[in-house]
Amino acid sequence: MFRAKLKQIIERLHYRNVSLTRNLASHGDVCVDQLRAARSLLNWSQAELSKKSGYSLATINNIERGQYQSHPSTLDNIVQTFEEAGIQFLDGPGVRIDTSNFRIKYYEGIDAPRFLFKKIDAALESGGELLISGVDERVLAKNYAAELKTLQKKLRADVSVRILTNKSLSGGLIFPNMTKKVVPDRVPLTPCIMYKDRMVITLMENPIHIAIIYNEHLAEKQRALFEYIWNKEKSV
Repeated sequence: MFRAKLKQIIERLHYRNVSLTRNLASHGDVCVDQLRAARSLLNWSQAELSKKSGYSLATINNIERGQYQSHPSTLDNIVQTFEEAGIQFLDGPGVRIDTSNFRIKYYEGIDAPRFLFKKIDAALESGGELLISGVDERVLAKNYAAELKTLQKKLRADVSVRILTNKSLSGGLIFPNMTKKVVPDRVPLTPCIMYKDRMVITLMENPIHIAIIYNEHLAEKQRALFEYIWNKEKSV
C-alpha cells in the first residue's frame, strides 16, 4: 500500500509538472548555441564542463563547434549536467538561471540507476555523506554490479556512507567507509537516497522510477527521520 501510494505521487510529479521534469531522451530540441550560452552563464570553461559531464574535452569542443553529431544520450547527459547546476533551457531558444529552490528530475527505466550513480559520484567528488534508506539492495546488486563496482572505487575515503535497510531488502551494497543497520521489516522505511541538498526517491520495480528532488529543507527533514530510526531501532 505504501509503495503503491509513493508510486502514484511520483507519477503525478512527472506528468503534471512537465516544466520541472525531464525524460532521459527529451533533449533533441536543445541547440549548440544554448549549450554555449549555458556554459557562459555558469562561467564554466570547456574543461570544467568536460570534468562535470564525464565527456572528453575534444568531444565538448567538437559539439560546441557543430563538428560532431553526438549520440542522443551524450546530449542528454550534458544538458542534465547544466540543469543540475541550475540552468533552465527555454523554447525560443534560450537559457536562464533557474532561481527556484525546489526542482525535480524524474527518470524511468533500466538506465535510471546508472544515471543516478554518475550524479552521486560527481556530487561527492570533494567528500560528504551518502545516506541510503529502504532501497532494495538485491535489485541493485543483481542488475547493476559493474556500475556499483565503479562507484565504489570512485567514492573517496572521506565520503561517509550509512545504509538503513529492512531485513528483507538487505544484501549486496558495500562501500568504503560504510556502516549498515538492518531493522525489522515492520519498520516503514521510505526508499530513498540522500546526498548534499538532494533527496532521491527510488522505486526498484519494473519499470524503475527515480525522482531527484533538489530542496535542502526537504532533504534535511528526511535526514532527521533517518537519524531517528537509526538511533532508535535495534539491529536484527
